[in-house]
Amino acid sequence: MHFIKNIAPLLLFILIIFFSHGCTSSSFGQRADSLFLVTDNISIKYNLKKPDKKYFMPYVLEEISGLSFKEPNSILAVDDESGKVFQYDFDKQNIVHSISFYKSGDYEGVEIMDDTIFVLKSDGDLFRFPFSQQKQSDASKFENDLGSKNDTEGLGYDLETNQLIIACKEDGKIGGEKIKGRAFYAVDAHKMKLNREPIFTIGPDELTTFWEQNRDYEYEKNRIKFKPSAIATHPISGHYYILSSVGKMLIVVDKLGQIQATYPISPRVLGQPEGLCFSPSGDMYISSEGEGDRGYVLKFEIKKS
Repeated sequence: MHFIKNIAPLLLFILIIFFSHGCTSSSFGQRADSLFLVTDNISIKYNLKKPDKKYFMPYVLEEISGLSFKEPNSILAVDDESGKVFQYDFDKQNIVHSISFYKSGDYEGVEIMDDTIFVLKSDGDLFRFPFSQQKQSDASKFENDLGSKNDTEGLGYDLETNQLIIACKEDGKIGGEKIKGRAFYAVDAHKMKLNREPIFTIGPDELTTFWEQNRDYEYEKNRIKFKPSAIATHPISGHYYILSSVGKMLIVVDKLGQIQATYPISPRVLGQPEGLCFSPSGDMYISSEGEGDRGYVLKFEIKKS
């Protein structure tokens, strides 16, 4: 009897922890799902809970931070440190080529267009060089008014406007100008000149307004955290798809920055999503850093409604 009295409080404590943990896990999933919302303006959808393919990258791409699709069936990738662009072939499931373009640095985005490669550094600097089978390339460096405080992490390319799109993860302002939310800037891809006025901004206020205007049930406001880590233009709709590793979310906006859809991302599916690109047919690829292991790329096939 004395033994039962002594162990009873311990059993009660274990039961409380068990049920609390179970309820918390369930409610977390419900909170995440509450942020899923696709408007009628979106005819193309993706199931981010179930990737169609997973590709583990070689260890050299443990800190993969940017993606760009290269036809016919490969991607270009950059990592946070090396000053190299790697070509990964999906059929061979291996790196088939790499180009050293500059010294080591914090590189966050890559785009290829007409055999010209663009790379973004976290301080806003852009690098441009031709894609070739050479192992070394002398990249042209273009500085602009963005800096380290902006923490530029996303680089996209808009074929319709021939502009590079830069996403600021942190402070969006240039100089003394005040910017509310996260800012997105355009760069003329020919002149490599930055427009000092953001093409749009997105923050918690815009996300809250979007959900409140388009749904009639509760959503988890405290989960709204948005710091862009990648941006890509959809080849069919022309919408911008914006990835946020912080807050685990994918946001779809039109050319004016008006939100059209939000997808929550499960940490079990993508641990640290950093890169985003599309194939010409619309299949979506998202990369995640390895966090001590190999980085990986997930493929999400396009689903038309």
